[in-house]
Amino acid sequence: MANESEDVDVGDSTATDGGSVLQGHRQETEDNEYATPPEIWRPLARATGGFDVDPASGAEPVSIAPIRYTEAEDGLSKAWEGSVFLNPPWSSNGDGSAKETWLRKARNEANRAKVDVVVVVLPADTSAHWFHDHVLAAEAVCLVGPGRIPFVGEDRNPSFQLAVAAFGDVDRDLVDALETLGAVIRGHTVVDDTTQASLGAIDEASTVSGGDRR
Repeated sequence: MANESEDVDVGDSTATDGGSVLQGHRQETEDNEYATPPEIWRPLARATGGFDVDPASGAEPVSIAPIRYTEAEDGLSKAWEGSVFLNPPWSSNGDGSAKETWLRKARNEANRAKVDVVVVVLPADTSAHWFHDHVLAAEAVCLVGPGRIPFVGEDRNPSFQLAVAAFGDVDRDLVDALETLGAVIRGHTVVDDTTQASLGAIDEASTVSGGDRR
C-alpha cells in the first residue's frame, strides 16, 4: 500500500547511505531520537512494499516513508495509514513512559482498518513493564542479533540489544525479513498462577515419593 515517492529508497540492505538525504538534517548527540540503521529498515521496507508513514522521523537522515512527522509535527496526534515504520523517541526520564505511550499508539493504530502493519524498533529490554505489556503482544517480535548494529551518526552506538515488533497484518514476507535480522518469536503463552501451583504440586509429590528429579 506504499505510496510512490522518489524520496523513499528500499534498495540494497548492505548500503550505508540510506535513501535520499534530507536537507538541513542534523543529529545532535543529546537528542532523544536515534537514526535507524539501514541494515534494519531496508529489508523490512522491501518486505512491506515500502513504508507509507514514519511518525517519529526527526532523527532520520534519509526518508524512510513519504509521510514523515518530526517531534514538532507530533506524530502521536496523527492518524496513520498503510505500512508504518516507527523508531520512537528513547525516553531519558528513566521510567520508559515515552516507549509506553508510543507502543499504545502503535497497537491502537494497527487495529484501524486503514493501517496494514506497524513495525517498531526498540531496545530488547525484557526487564521493562512496557516490553511485557506491549512488545510481547505483537504478532511477531525479532530479537536482533547476534551482535549489535550501530545507529546512524557519531556516538549513537547502543549498549543494548535491539528488538523489532510488528503489529497488525504480519505476512510471510515480513517474517522472512525479520528472520534475516535475528530470532523471531510469533505468539506467546503466559503461565498463570494455577499452572505454576500445579507444577509445584507435581514437584513436591515427586520429592516425597523419592522420584528422579533430574
